[in-house]
Amino acid sequence: MPSDQRMSYWKKTGFIATVVIVLAFPAYLARKYIERSGPVTKSGPFYTGRASCVECHKKEDDLWAGSHHDLAMDTASASTVLGNFENCEFRHNGQTHRMFRKEGKYFVNTNGPDGKFEDFQVAYTFGYTPLQQYLVPFEGGKLQCLPIAWDTERKRWFHLGDTVYSGQEIKPDNWLYWTNQAQNWNGMCADCHSTNLQKNFDPQTNTYRTTWSEIDVSCEACHGPASGHIEWASLPEGSRLDDVNTGLIVRTRNLDNKELLNVCTRCHSRRSIMSDYDNNNEDLLNYIVPQLIISPVYHADGQILEEDYEYASFTQSKMFEKGIKCNDCHDSHSVKTLKPDNQLCLKCHRPDIYDNSSHHYHKMQVAGAAALINRGKPEYLQGTGSQCVNCHMVGRFYMGNDYRRDHSFRNPRPDLTASIGTPNACNDCHKDKSVKWSRGYIDKWYGTRKRPHYGETFAAANRMDPKAIPDLILYAGNELFPLMVRATAVSLLANFNDSLSRRAMEKALSDPASLVRHSAINGFNQEDIKSFEKLVKPLLNDPVKGIRIEAAIRLSAVPEEQLSDPVKKARREALQEYRDVNLYVSDFPGGRYNLAIMYANAGDLERAAESYRSAIRIDNLFYMAKVNLANVYNQQGKNDEAEKLLREVLNDNPEIHQVCYSLALLLAEKGNIEESRKYFLKAVGLLPEEHRILYNLALLENSQGNKKVAEEYLLKALDKEPGNYDFLYAICTFYLENRMNSKAAFYAGQLAVKYPANPVGKQLQELAGK
Repeated sequence: MPSDQRMSYWKKTGFIATVVIVLAFPAYLARKYIERSGPVTKSGPFYTGRASCVECHKKEDDLWAGSHHDLAMDTASASTVLGNFENCEFRHNGQTHRMFRKEGKYFVNTNGPDGKFEDFQVAYTFGYTPLQQYLVPFEGGKLQCLPIAWDTERKRWFHLGDTVYSGQEIKPDNWLYWTNQAQNWNGMCADCHSTNLQKNFDPQTNTYRTTWSEIDVSCEACHGPASGHIEWASLPEGSRLDDVNTGLIVRTRNLDNKELLNVCTRCHSRRSIMSDYDNNNEDLLNYIVPQLIISPVYHADGQILEEDYEYASFTQSKMFEKGIKCNDCHDSHSVKTLKPDNQLCLKCHRPDIYDNSSHHYHKMQVAGAAALINRGKPEYLQGTGSQCVNCHMVGRFYMGNDYRRDHSFRNPRPDLTASIGTPNACNDCHKDKSVKWSRGYIDKWYGTRKRPHYGETFAAANRMDPKAIPDLILYAGNELFPLMVRATAVSLLANFNDSLSRRAMEKALSDPASLVRHSAINGFNQEDIKSFEKLVKPLLNDPVKGIRIEAAIRLSAVPEEQLSDPVKKARREALQEYRDVNLYVSDFPGGRYNLAIMYANAGDLERAAESYRSAIRIDNLFYMAKVNLANVYNQQGKNDEAEKLLREVLNDNPEIHQVCYSLALLLAEKGNIEESRKYFLKAVGLLPEEHRILYNLALLENSQGNKKVAEEYLLKALDKEPGNYDFLYAICTFYLENRMNSKAAFYAGQLAVKYPANPVGKQLQELAGK
């Protein structure tokens, strides 16, 4: 099949794991597979448990006891279960679920894997306040979170689906259903709720043998294994090595704000993960890839939208820029704020300037004041407008009732609400007022002059507006802007295929910041394969694993004979890392999908097909895997199966317009001309920026002898992209075939001028002159 009629991959590179989100729901079978780690037999530092710390660190232990870290997970018992299991009924969507106790154990009667009601034993509690969830063991070592949770504030049961998946009917065959993989504890939640979590997933048997050293987030979850520290502390003071880290392998003292944030970020970030945590302060991208501030996870200006867990928000802030650390506001052991209300902010900000109505223009809070009439969630009381957090840390509810504040510490910007539709603090409280009303007061109090905001540029980039390009380049290349903003700007430059954007991304490939380099290699696209290889090859030896493996998969389709021996070796090693990462996350569809891309690029189509099928078995709505599997089937000559898949995707996802184009290409290859033409024409309307569709339509019409129509489509394609090599070549050969040599000579001349290193243009000129 000609390359110009071969279906393109929906996405050439994978997304390196499913983002880990603590959104749980999940599982069954009264057999306990989750185990504590066995006795340590290997050499090197090992975990000793919290009890070994208390003797010397009682103050810290007292602060930790009862904290959210302490109560992150526990065995279900009378002292840990907060929900009402006294034969309590909960009605939801016309069904009655029952929570009860039997022989000292906790059970729920609810829908099972097939939708029928069964009794499930609760093995563990998960979380403490404002909601507590419950884990149920399933076959194969899985723990799943029930979709019914206990509201610890209102003392009632509620269904997480009402808020997390509002408006969606989640049936048992949907991967979001509580007994399926999206709600699996082992891969989605476990690593941040227990200490020394080892997932131990076996991709061959699809089973887990997950272990921990302590069930909750204990001392060694942050400080690392304590054996070396205990050995250091047991020596007489004069015999101790001069070790600022006192024998611990994780540095937690004398850290700057970036280093301390790295300790917290492995959990307090929305991220993709690459392995079990290996206790180091190295670059984050050696074991996780933090989520950038892009849609649909964040608003265009970087405010939180979906769950994000602080990191990406905080790294946008002036606080972070000025060196503020997590423990400047939060106690590292109790995790509580160091002072209540505005007192916390006034540790640094002058009260005579900021805790004053001349700054916030609101009444001070009065005890017993009535709630505002227009209150929603949260409940704003009269006077709370004077609280710093209500203007600078507006939050959102997650998991139904968990209110989390945005840690980007931003000023209210109703002007951005008006221009790009992002939220603002004023209307978060004053819901009965207009944005114009809020903007009027902000202008009156603080002036009409506003600083340009990257949100405006990011919103334009999301609309594919080329006017965003100069500012994206500015944000990407200027180290004075927050790292998260720079990396996001680089990722958005990938939306554009112009020379300025490409040069900016080429420059970003060698940026000192790993997150910027990762964004560049992840989104980089270069039509000139040789130039692409030259730019990407050095990243195979990047010091950061997340970048090496991205470079490896981008170069994985290059034949071995085209690579030098050192590059072959580097690619082989980086691809092995890529394989290991995706085997680690192969309990989720993203891991299988990424492995399939690697196999397909290596020409192992059968293994690629099986990996795509495995991804679809885990998530039957994973359309990218279906489109790529259709491409593999096409290469294997299984075009009927490919067509069936593409039609299925198009039926389920009519908004995925690229599939319409792919189906048109496949139908053309199968000789179904009428339907192919129909889908090509539909794709032209749905994808006006995809000019190659016009080119493919021209080839189709020319093959049917419709010369006039073919010429019109080729000229339209050239009008859109005058310098496109394929379009120029096609129009030249079209005119030569139809003995219109003068027209052929004109376009052959353009080809020769635009591509002087390619002899084809001159050769066509010679043919046209005969």
